Amino acid sequence: MMRVVLIGATGAFGSRLARALSQVSDIELVLTSRSLDRAEQLANAISSTDSRAHITACAFEHTADARHSFKKLTAWLVIDASGPFQSASYASAEAAIDVGAHWIDLADATNYVLRFADTLHARARQQGVVAITGASSTPALSYAVAESLTRGWKLVESIDIAIYPGGDAQVGRAVLEAVLSYAGSPVPVWQNNKAATVVGWGTLQRTVIPQIGVRYRAPVTTADAAILPATLGAANVSFDAGLESRLEQFGLLILAQLRKQGWLRHPERLAPLLLRARSLTRLFANDTGGMTVCAQGFDALGKPVCARWQLTARNGDGPNVPILPALAAVRRLLKDDFAPGARHAAGLLSLNEIEAEMAPYSLETFDNTTASVTGLSRAVA
Repeated sequence: MMRVVLIGATGAFGSRLARALSQVSDIELVLTSRSLDRAEQLANAISSTDSRAHITACAFEHTADARHSFKKLTAWLVIDASGPFQSASYASAEAAIDVGAHWIDLADATNYVLRFADTLHARARQQGVVAITGASSTPALSYAVAESLTRGWKLVESIDIAIYPGGDAQVGRAVLEAVLSYAGSPVPVWQNNKAATVVGWGTLQRTVIPQIGVRYRAPVTTADAAILPATLGAANVSFDAGLESRLEQFGLLILAQLRKQGWLRHPERLAPLLLRARSLTRLFANDTGGMTVCAQGFDALGKPVCARWQLTARNGDGPNVPILPALAAVRRLLKDDFAPGARHAAGLLSLNEIEAEMAPYSLETFDNTTASVTGLSRAVA
């Protein structure tokens, strides 16, 4: 039995990943939380269902001696689903690697993801273990979709990615802190084949999404603006998010402007207040959300083409999407299918692998390609 230690198991994403991992055979699952009582309650709740994995609980603090904890637990794999990763160090990942354990995290913080390999690759390769970051909606899923849509193209003009969470979705404090941390700050985009910045949550664009409705979307920070141009050659890359609640979306716009003007230095400190406010906004929300990826460019014959992929999440299953790449990575790791070393998850998992993990949930995807695209005039040799 391979022992998998899940950090942040009682959080919004961690609890969902814990339930999903409980259906994976051949693992022993250790659920951790800052509160041992909460970890034990979750372990008991999952164990009372049809669990395939043996489940235990343990208290864990990032500030504690992680090496001692991982060594004592004889961890084969450590998964970090805690966050927020915007302010996280690599200390826990280093501790896991040093005791010979594999590492997977759900990080979506730009700097954390982009610096991960340079910081940890030599260490992981020396220990003969695999360390993966970004096994989440971004960059693992976003890259897998973009690569699938543009495969065989001669030129990729633009890749536009957006997420539209359902307003009724459970959101933890760590998620809100991450969202607020860059409101009003410069976030990276890729425009006309060069790096640029826009204001996080600082602008609004009205969008109509099939099966989801009208959303006002705003720029958010991800590593995609650096990864997709380097790997797929995209001339333009953007990543937005559109909340269902207009109050929340326009509230973030106001906070972004306040920070940009220097009147609000640490919007993330408002996370506890906004978490309480969501108990009101959720009353008027529904449980449908989704994600879209739109690519434009020139196909293998040099003809203008537009490809679009959409995921629609119903019945409150949207928050399961960020855990799917990590779940797929665990299955691959059990097959010893990765070379030792540290890397981000973009390109490690195919879209088919990730979509296969959607089966238990109310998630559906579709894609289509059209041969006629307006606004593209670049000649392709």
